[in-house]
Amino acid sequence: MKSEEQIGKWMGKFLIMVAVATGGCALLLASSVLAGDLWRSSRATEERAIRALISEWVEAYQNLDSKRLAAHETHAVEVVDRFGQLRLQSATENEKLWSDTFEAISRKSAPPTVTVDHIEFLRPEVALVQVSWQFSEGILLVDGDRIPPFSEIDTYVVTKTQGVWLVAAHNMQDKKP
Repeated sequence: MKSEEQIGKWMGKFLIMVAVATGGCALLLASSVLAGDLWRSSRATEERAIRALISEWVEAYQNLDSKRLAAHETHAVEVVDRFGQLRLQSATENEKLWSDTFEAISRKSAPPTVTVDHIEFLRPEVALVQVSWQFSEGILLVDGDRIPPFSEIDTYVVTKTQGVWLVAAHNMQDKKP
């Protein structure tokens, strides 16, 4: 039979182990809570940066500024519009696409109303952004013709590289009533 002194020592060691384990669990729980708070804080910061990117992209579009618009996109960007799919392999090719597009749009054309509907992070450095466009007056072309009023729901894939968010893909889809 064990002596009371030995049992007391074992119980003391056991209580120390329980205290260490409890402290470790408390630290894990606290770090988990802090990590969650940091992610929420970081996510809010990243979401603001993505909204700023989309706002700057839209402003460049509304000002028919192909150079500035292309500067908000990755060098190789994928675009899907009502005419099909394009894989633009360079900033020059991308800028030319927008320049050619903007040459047909009159500077007197009313700007669209644009709303960021949703941002979904796929990974901390990749997000999907859904944006609604409302061309309530259509688009006035330089030749005087007008594209009738319409709405779009656009999906952007944005990526963060070297601390900067850029559009990597842009899918334009007519919005049905």
